[in-house]
Amino acid sequence: MLRLTMSSDLGRLTRLGFSSLNECLLSCPKEYRDCLEPMEVLPSADTGVRVYMVLTLTSRRLFDRNGAVRQDQRSEWKFCNRLEMRGVDGRGRGMDIVVFGACWGWLEQHQLGDELHIYGEVTTYRDGSQQIKQPDLVLPEHRGRVVPIYVGKPGQVKAESLSNAVKAALPGGVNEAACMLLAQSGMRETEFRRLAGMAPELLLTSLHEPKSTREGEFAMRVARKLSLAAILGRAARNQAGAPVARSAIPIDRALVRRLIESLPFPLTGDQLRAIDEIVSDLRSPYPSNRVISGDVGTGKTITFVIPSVAAHLVGARTAIVVPSQLLVEQIAGEIRSYFPAVQVQEVTSGAKVGDGLVVGTSAVVHAVRKHKIEFDLVTVDEQHKWSVDQKDSLRCAHTNLLEATATAIPRTLALVSFGGMAVSVLRECPVRKKITTRVVQRKDGRRLFEFVDQLIASRGQVAVIYPLAEDMGDGERASVEAAFERFRGKFGERAGMLHGKLTDGDKDSVINKMKDGELDLLVSSTVIEVGLTLPSLKAIVVVHPERFGVSQLHQLRGRVARKGGSGYCFLYLPEEVEEAAMRRLELLVECGDGFALAERDAELRGFGNVDVGGDTQTGATRLLFWGVNLSRQDIERGAERLGLLEAA
Repeated sequence: MLRLTMSSDLGRLTRLGFSSLNECLLSCPKEYRDCLEPMEVLPSADTGVRVYMVLTLTSRRLFDRNGAVRQDQRSEWKFCNRLEMRGVDGRGRGMDIVVFGACWGWLEQHQLGDELHIYGEVTTYRDGSQQIKQPDLVLPEHRGRVVPIYVGKPGQVKAESLSNAVKAALPGGVNEAACMLLAQSGMRETEFRRLAGMAPELLLTSLHEPKSTREGEFAMRVARKLSLAAILGRAARNQAGAPVARSAIPIDRALVRRLIESLPFPLTGDQLRAIDEIVSDLRSPYPSNRVISGDVGTGKTITFVIPSVAAHLVGARTAIVVPSQLLVEQIAGEIRSYFPAVQVQEVTSGAKVGDGLVVGTSAVVHAVRKHKIEFDLVTVDEQHKWSVDQKDSLRCAHTNLLEATATAIPRTLALVSFGGMAVSVLRECPVRKKITTRVVQRKDGRRLFEFVDQLIASRGQVAVIYPLAEDMGDGERASVEAAFERFRGKFGERAGMLHGKLTDGDKDSVINKMKDGELDLLVSSTVIEVGLTLPSLKAIVVVHPERFGVSQLHQLRGRVARKGGSGYCFLYLPEEVEEAAMRRLELLVECGDGFALAERDAELRGFGNVDVGGDTQTGATRLLFWGVNLSRQDIERGAERLGLLEAA
């Protein structure tokens, strides 16, 4: 088996839930392009249908970002942001072709008089003329065949990377991928053939190398059907379990009440209800397998801390595992502050697991594996940051596993993402706050940063988030390091930088400076996405928000006004984005409730690639096929028929 490694270009595909090259065949194209025979005569306009055309290039003009004409010579190509071409069909009919964004490939591969092999739609421009806007080039290797088009993960995995992986896995990887498909669907081959109407090998071949669009589209429908069956089957299996006597933790509810009463703040009704649900699980002889799903600012940390402390006080061996040292220090500090009598042990790199209530990073996972430590209760915070293998390592037959996610999970998403696991939902926010969200285009960038200056002048802190940590030296300005150098020229020592590749000591220093008010502006990666509390943060500016998922943007927005009051979230677009990406960003403007946002986002893109926002989940947490989209009606009808949805 050729495995994907993080040192290879293919390593990013682990973010789609794939652990090997051949497993990438368990993906489903979003559509097929019929490039078997080109049309040499231009089709009618505004049909909504994209077709394969061959035109002769007769002229072209280059424009930069400001709309100025650039000379058509190689030294000027890097400035081209819009390319206008003229093509002529076999009957001499001319047509304008407009390409936005990266134009280098078009310029380098074609000269006047060359044939343009393109895939697009003829549309009518507002002045009545006709054009082909933003077509795709049909590469030589795609001509004369049906081309599958795959979907990646915004801001993390390009669709081209998945396409290349599928191509590399064919045809030799089909047999192994077919066996993986059977294993991950939980079906015997006879059951699979009955449901699919074909062998798994034939289904994979039809998905990735169809002889016609009709064959490919039929295979896509079968993949959707199998994915739904796999979801419902997994949910049914998760809800069936056998009692294990050692899993019961005899927590006295009076002890839980005393712990709650000792807090310096009241809990919400949702928090009290969730704590009671967790305690009920722990008192039973069935190993708990529950998820706390809390919208940003709803207080999920104290919700899992109370049962963890209660279990520790009655003698259970208890651990809370979090993805960063920053969160270890924050949560351990809160436990010591609220419950001084509780012995807390922080376990980070190199530390040993002792007898206290353990709060640690992945070092806990390593210690469990090395020393065969058995816990009675393990809480995994920010569960989407952990792989299935890591979580499995933390539990034995009697271990109660409690997972927490800052992503709001409605009931259908819970069924899909967690396979019918019990879910405790937190919606109520302990403090009142109002966060205004705006999408800001490049032309309004100056006004945006003038407003940022005003917020800082009024003693508010601002975070500016970039999708990349380091400057790769390729001219990419969307990195934390490159931006920090620009901001430091203005703010000096009042600007700080934070990203995941800094040392733990440097991260601690920057966070403490933010908390102590020594910094006005933080230039950061998504390392602040979840968990961290920055009390004076008044605004967050996310640069290139189209590169992030909706739930991730919602979590970033949740860093603002953590102690209540008003705040701002700006989604800054330095470049034009596709219509689908803009619709997703507009969801955040329209919707502040994480549960409603998650449902609307899933409705927009389908209940398909709905992992809860992380990039390390693999195996069971990926749907059977990456790229499959299921409707809510399909999922809920099937779940209700089997009596599964109430438990989700």
